[in-house]
Amino acid sequence: MNIFKIIFLLVLFPAFTLASDLKGHWVLEKSELDYKVTHPLHHVVGKSTAARGKGSCSDAGCQFIVAVPVKTFDSGDGNRDTHMLQITKGADNPLIAVNVEFPTPASKAFPKEIFANLEIQFAGKKVKYPKVKLVVVPLEGSQVQITSVIPLSLKDFGISPPSLLGVPIEDLVPVQLDMTWKKVEASEVQ
Repeated sequence: MNIFKIIFLLVLFPAFTLASDLKGHWVLEKSELDYKVTHPLHHVVGKSTAARGKGSCSDAGCQFIVAVPVKTFDSGDGNRDTHMLQITKGADNPLIAVNVEFPTPASKAFPKEIFANLEIQFAGKKVKYPKVKLVVVPLEGSQVQITSVIPLSLKDFGISPPSLLGVPIEDLVPVQLDMTWKKVEASEVQ
């Protein structure tokens, strides 16, 4: 085999390993979810890396579920985090659950973006967010990175925006997702 064929195979080998499709079973390997609160006097970011999830894709479509404990979000201020738990009814509704559905892409290659329908259960209410854009980046092996921003509205969930000095925070609290999913055998999904 000449040197050009070896170089060609080395360059294209990663592309061959990433060309598998979404069909199969998936587990959430790692995640970071950030919510952003905006007030005229300051901006707050709360982070959680405690999300868990699983899902599968077949010819009939893709269905995933992601759950994260409300109490795992950390804004760097314990008093603020305790108040957030109170206003979001975290004691009675300790999990945020997100059901994700989208059609299985026709192509065998990973799509660059997916438009998914989300149903979010939070603070005792369920709200649907249609056609949320998910950006897909294949990683090494059988992993894929998904990023997105969910335009979460407090009023959608019956939450009155809390106030500071008589001025409420903005109703829109975008939630940024950065997740790494791994394709697994069906027996590895719990």
